[in-house]
Amino acid sequence: MLDGGEYSSSAATAAEYCFTTSNALSEKKKRSKTKKRFCDEQIRSLETMYFKSESKLDPQKKLQLARELGLEPRQVAIWFQNKRARWKSKQLKRDYSILQDNYNTLASQFQTLKKEKQSLVIQVLLVLHLYC
Repeated sequence: MLDGGEYSSSAATAAEYCFTTSNALSEKKKRSKTKKRFCDEQIRSLETMYFKSESKLDPQKKLQLARELGLEPRQVAIWFQNKRARWKSKQLKRDYSILQDNYNTLASQFQTLKKEKQSLVIQVLLVLHLYC
C-alpha cells in the first residue's frame, strides 16, 4: 500500500516489472517518450474493478486502484475511458447486427406476403371471370 501518499516499494517494483517499453524513435525521443503497457495482473485488476463499479470510478477508488497497481491515476482514468469506448463500439456492432437480422426477417416476410397477395388476387379474378 502507501506510505505518506507515495507508491510503496512493492507497488513500484511490480509496476517496473510489468511495464515493457517499445518505441522505434530516435534515442533522444526514446528517453522522453516511451509507451508503457500494462501487465496481465494489472489488466485483471482493472477489469475486475471495471465490472464491479459499472464502468465508472469515483476519484477515491481511482486513487486507491492506481496506488495498488503502481500506476498514475491518469493512467487508470484513461484505461477506463478506453474500456468504455471499446464496449460502446462492440455494443453498437451487436445492436446493428440484431437490427440487420430483424430487417432481413421482415423483408423476407414482406416478400412472402406480397406473393401470397398476388396469388389471392389472381384467384379472385379467376372466380369473378368464371361468374361473369
